[in-house]
Amino acid sequence: MSTEVIVTTRQELSEVIESVMKKIEAQKSKGVGEKLYYVNQIAKLTSKSHATISKLVKNGTIRSTKDGLIPESAVEDWLSKH
Repeated sequence: MSTEVIVTTRQELSEVIESVMKKIEAQKSKGVGEKLYYVNQIAKLTSKSHATISKLVKNGTIRSTKDGLIPESAVEDWLSKH
């Protein structure tokens, strides 16, 4: 195993970290890399019916992927408003 040493300034390191954090936030807003749930799972977790959660997804109140899966951030957004 070889070890490499990288020398950088605090400013450069700060810029790299900031850039990575922006990319992570952008991916989160698109639902990339997040835990995804089925409608049934959200219904059970929230004590709502499957039909209710399906309706909320269908009318856009709760975001979902093209596959109908619900990102964790979409659930958090919806719960924070209710």
